Amino acid sequence: MKLAIGDVVRGRHDVALGTVAGINEHTDGRLVVVRMPGGGFRLLEPSALSIVARCATRSTPARTVLTLVVLAVALLAGFISCRSAEDAGADWLLILLAGLGGCTAVAIPYQCLLRLTGPRRFRV
Repeated sequence: MKLAIGDVVRGRHDVALGTVAGINEHTDGRLVVVRMPGGGFRLLEPSALSIVARCATRSTPARTVLTLVVLAVALLAGFISCRSAEDAGADWLLILLAGLGGCTAVAIPYQCLLRLTGPRRFRV
């Protein structure tokens, strides 16, 4: 199971909701530190947890503008690759696949960037 600090989890035995505060090394193995609503902390085994919600970072104005720019560049790359395939005399299926490939060539590096700059997830 991969968790990030701030994920909302529920204990399976007592059905208590809490947020992940960290990981603690123990003689029995790794334990997850869960912050309870009253302000207390509880150490739970990863097998005794179920994920209710993932933490999400708010979108900043710069990230919103970057997303729109990447979308525009991906659409432009798709259009250019469609036109190039059509000029080469390709059939409609190859034209469609060329456009999809052009969009994907721009979208994949952006998705990798989001994964690298997103919240750090750790395996427990």
